Amino acid sequence: MIERLIHSLQALAAPADVQLARFPDFVAKADELALDYADALRLAADCPQVLLEPGQRHALDRLDGYLDRMSGAANAALWTEGAVRSSPEWEEVRALARAGLAALGAADDLPPPGGAVYARGRPT
Repeated sequence: MIERLIHSLQALAAPADVQLARFPDFVAKADELALDYADALRLAADCPQVLLEPGQRHALDRLDGYLDRMSGAANAALWTEGAVRSSPEWEEVRALARAGLAALGAADDLPPPGGAVYARGRPT
C-alpha cells in the first residue's frame, strides 16, 4: 500500500512531460494523476499495516485538499494537459507532492511506469 502511495506521489512530483507520458492519449491525464493519488491515499489510510505519523498525514492531506480545491466545473481549465504543463496550480501540486515524499522519507525519483490498463470506450 505504501509503495503505491509513494509511486503516486512521485508521479505528481514529476515534470509535466513525465506526468503526461504515463497515460494514453484517450484518457483525461490530469484527472488520472489526481485519481491515482486519491485511490492510493485511501488505500493506505484504510490499511492497518500502514501507520502514518501525524506529520506525514498532514503533508498528504495538504496535497489531497489542494487537489480537491482545484476540482469542480469552475476549475475545469486546470485539468487540461496545457494546465499540467504551465499552470502555477500544477507547480504547487508538484511542490506539495515533493513535501509528501519528504514526509514519508521517500526518494523524489521519477515514478516507475504505471501498471494500469486503459481501454478505449466505444464511440457514442
